[in-house]
Amino acid sequence: MHTLGAKGSGRMAEQARLLDIENDREITKETASQFLFEYQRAVLLTLKDKGVLNEMQYRYVEEKLKKQLEQF
Repeated sequence: MHTLGAKGSGRMAEQARLLDIENDREITKETASQFLFEYQRAVLLTLKDKGVLNEMQYRYVEEKLKKQLEQF
């Protein structure tokens, strides 16, 4: 659940739900390596923003991801 702040009225809760899946396909390194890289990188950036990873840890793991991408 995602909580949104509404100006002047406290907090409102908003739920996201899946309505439809179009062009459903399995995401693997072989079929969508660039997408998988960007998704994993987004997770790393979030962890860095939240303070779970420091800059050095982030750069180390990002470099490993880039090397994996180059293999495909």
